Amino acid sequence: MAQSSSGTLPPLIWKAGNMESEYYVNFLRDLLSLDEAVRTEASDRVQDFVNLLSDTQARVVGDLIAMLAPHEESRVALEALLHALSDLDGCGKLEDVDLSPLGEIPKPLIRVEHRVYMDSFAQRIAGSE
Repeated sequence: MAQSSSGTLPPLIWKAGNMESEYYVNFLRDLLSLDEAVRTEASDRVQDFVNLLSDTQARVVGDLIAMLAPHEESRVALEALLHALSDLDGCGKLEDVDLSPLGEIPKPLIRVEHRVYMDSFAQRIAGSE
């Protein structure tokens, strides 16, 4: 497991069904990391705590991931970002998220491993344009 940007492995603690804010903020920092491995690992962690996210936390994560995806240069990290959105969607936590930035992903960067995600979001991407 990769370390968070704070240099420690923070425990996953929740209060009243919500993720602890310090862990959540560190997670957001990891999504923005310059290190591809940290970004990928952060995206992969969404599935571990998606049910702990409040509606607001889920919307912020979803919006951030959707905004980051068009600028991701790593195939692996892009797949992890798209999978994280799929995890949010599977738990009904993607409803208020603006997926329109996904339409800005350059077509040559959308590989076969990304296609299933892009196809599943296509209607929502087109509907928000």
